[in-house]
Amino acid sequence: MAKKKLGTIARLHEIDTSLRNRLIRVRSRVMFILQSAIGAGVAFWFAVEVAGHPQPFFAPMACVIILGLSGGDRVKRATELTLGCALGVGLGDLLVMQIGSGYWQIFLVVLAALTVASFVSKAPLVSNQMAVGGILIATILPPSEGGGLDRMVDALIGGVVGILVIALLPSSPLRAGRQEVANVLGIVSSVLDDVADALRRQDSRALDQALRAIRNSQTDVDKLKTAASSGKEQATLSPFLWSNRGRIRSLFRILSPVDNSIRNSRVLARRALVLTQDGDEVSTDQIEVIEEIAAIALSLSDLYERHREISEATEIPELVRRLRHLGARVGTDIAEGRVLSAQVILAQSRSIIVDLLQICGMSRESSVAVLVPTSDSPAYPPEVWVEEDEEA
Repeated sequence: MAKKKLGTIARLHEIDTSLRNRLIRVRSRVMFILQSAIGAGVAFWFAVEVAGHPQPFFAPMACVIILGLSGGDRVKRATELTLGCALGVGLGDLLVMQIGSGYWQIFLVVLAALTVASFVSKAPLVSNQMAVGGILIATILPPSEGGGLDRMVDALIGGVVGILVIALLPSSPLRAGRQEVANVLGIVSSVLDDVADALRRQDSRALDQALRAIRNSQTDVDKLKTAASSGKEQATLSPFLWSNRGRIRSLFRILSPVDNSIRNSRVLARRALVLTQDGDEVSTDQIEVIEEIAAIALSLSDLYERHREISEATEIPELVRRLRHLGARVGTDIAEGRVLSAQVILAQSRSIIVDLLQICGMSRESSVAVLVPTSDSPAYPPEVWVEEDEEA
């Protein structure tokens, strides 16, 4: 009876988790849903009431397709889609009115659409949309059912309305970008924490799992790049986001160090696996450094996830202070007498400290200068830094 009850509780928990994930997914797409609904309605209204077309199928369809685009160069691709859809519909109407519908007609329509598209533009989107538009006309929407070249105009109306909706009803690029930064830094923190724990226990299996986890994180990095590129474009296009251009540029500037942090963590995890498989060890100091880096990465992840600039103003200086302390600890002495893999782990730890300092807003030069030098002639000599309590 108890086992049955536990099974029921487990199933209820799975349902609750699934429902929560579904609600989160819906919430993350609310802006897209609103944009699509409003855009489709406006495109349909304009085509009927202003252009005087009785059945403007292509107007709302083209608008929704364009609003479904994501990533950078959204406006450029929306223009290509609009052009391809309009030309495909127009060409399909002209051809089908002359040759009718059928098997060989489809062949000719697609052949003509792709040929004209290749002549007009090198963009694959134009070719695809011209072919799709021609197929629709030749199969389920032949000219005899009404519309003629009006449908070419409807496609243009839908495309223009879609671009206007992107500009006048923008989503929040800052929120999306910060969330992706938080996700990537969360992965860095989790993997480094696992690596430190596995190094303490000399557990090569756990290190192998951590390495596989960070290798599978490329999707998150790609999402970050997409969000940053999309945010930059929206801030240029939409007048409602012009006041946020500075913050969006700042978010764009940390894209490289965030990417570098996960790449350096991947190298560190791989070298830790090699070291453990060889039966070698790192010093306790090195493990503590990795643990502290993981903790700081987690704090940065939480900070970006909360979307509060006031918190950044108070918390970033503290994180920089902690990173400065780490920079003073990662000299060659903590890996002295150790094997090459331990030296590589130390080098990657230093690189990640630099990455996190850049994410906190420091330049690369100043970030490198935080590290205790390992050369007699460092390119960026260490900065003089004394804490207030030490000065007192």
